[in-house]
Amino acid sequence: MNLSNKLTIPTLFILSTLMWLTRGHHIASLVNLPDATWAIFFILGFYFSSLLIPALFLIQAFAIDYLVVTQLGVGDSCFTVAYIFLLPAYLLLWSAGRWLSKNYALNLTSLKLFFISAFLGIVGCELISSGSYYWINVPGHTSLIEFAARIVKYLPNALVITFAYLLSTLMVHLLLEPNSRKAILMSK
Repeated sequence: MNLSNKLTIPTLFILSTLMWLTRGHHIASLVNLPDATWAIFFILGFYFSSLLIPALFLIQAFAIDYLVVTQLGVGDSCFTVAYIFLLPAYLLLWSAGRWLSKNYALNLTSLKLFFISAFLGIVGCELISSGSYYWINVPGHTSLIEFAARIVKYLPNALVITFAYLLSTLMVHLLLEPNSRKAILMSK
């Protein structure tokens, strides 16, 4: 599943703008939108097969975080050794979107695959990003039980937020997908 040439630039612009408006807890409070980064990487995987695209968004994510920390003095605890683990976490989401793209068809099976791939991508991203931060940055008494409690605390919110963005994107996709209009017309 790749976008047409006329949709590529607008899609990248929209996703980039969304990232700049919502990235982390830094700027999101200004527009009251939760962070869309995880959904963006999944969407990028679905529409773009080139690793250059997620690389550009990884650079943007770092630039946003860097600017917010150095210019606004917010969230300076995010730049630790664990920060590098965002690379595999976000690429896992991109890979989940890529996998879905390769198995996409306009049917109910694909809808099920959408939920499975997004769920597994989000859970994997949470385990990598939170796990690396916890095991590297929490001094002293780390434990698997405490880490599991943190996952139970933060994963539901990550699932809700990311799925909200992904379901919104799915609706737009279905509206713009020529084959979905044909399927709807044929069902009448």
